[in-house]
Amino acid sequence: MGITAMQWVEGLLWLDGPTPHGTVNQLLTIGLIPLALLAQAWGPLFGSTFELPVRSHRLSFFALLVVGLTMVVAVRVIYHPTHTVITPQGHLNWYSPRNPPVFLAWAYGLWALVIGAPFLLWWRPFIQSLIIVSWGWMWALLSFLLTDSAASHWCFFVTFYAAFVLIYAMMVKQGRTTSA
Repeated sequence: MGITAMQWVEGLLWLDGPTPHGTVNQLLTIGLIPLALLAQAWGPLFGSTFELPVRSHRLSFFALLVVGLTMVVAVRVIYHPTHTVITPQGHLNWYSPRNPPVFLAWAYGLWALVIGAPFLLWWRPFIQSLIIVSWGWMWALLSFLLTDSAASHWCFFVTFYAAFVLIYAMMVKQGRTTSA
């Protein structure tokens, strides 16, 4: 649920219209979107703790934790988005008051790295993590280059992760351990 939280919030925004300057729109944009963004960054990070204890990768774990939080807070402080609007191409813009939003390439890339890093660092076998992260990064890059609201296109990125992990979880047999 964590990594796909933004898709749920965007679904609620579309149910609302999104109504320009509406109360529901404002509550979702100011309240739930920052939490959903943190869930995107922190979902894979906290999920990694089920396989590896934090103490074995403490520095990288906390670095990714802080970078994710810093980026979400920085967007809120710098851009002050209060309402989500529809871009000229018909996508959602919850990122900034400018429409269409302008994304800094380095910040967009850093966000992709923050989301993909837990997979690349701790998911094994490595080839699986490389495949799912490469797929996500390819769609993120295409969204950045071809659409007027690249942030609204993270659904290609994170939904593939969620689908892959769900399918993988159903394929792997869980062994029971007994204590003596």
